[in-house]
Amino acid sequence: MDSALTAVIDIDATPQAVWDVLTDFATYGEWSTFTSAEGTAHVGNRLTMRMPGMTFRPTITVATPGEELRWVGTLGTKRLFHGQHSFVLSPNPDGTTRLTNHEEFSGALVSLTRRLLRTPKHDGYAAFNKGLKQQVEDRT
Repeated sequence: MDSALTAVIDIDATPQAVWDVLTDFATYGEWSTFTSAEGTAHVGNRLTMRMPGMTFRPTITVATPGEELRWVGTLGTKRLFHGQHSFVLSPNPDGTTRLTNHEEFSGALVSLTRRLLRTPKHDGYAAFNKGLKQQVEDRT
């Protein structure tokens, strides 16, 4: 069973400025929905991402500065739970950047977590985007 979540926000900064904050994993605990994050944004690298009650170690599959960051992670095996997360940065004509934060889930556990993933109170994707926007705009 598959499922997907997407959150989009416009940020008053260039794609490179957004990228610089998005890939500054050491500061995630200060502004994001993650309590901490460790690693570097290079293809093949594994990150250590911590959220309340959960730690996961995704592998970066795309790291194009100013354009796209993508990682994949599993819980157990791909058949159990597999997530592919992407952040796409698109320049807007007015000089702002559109961030599309998207994740696709598959595996047996998706049906068990579907309700949680779609609950507005648990919209960590929009919360992450708002935190990123604030952090980027405060820096620029």
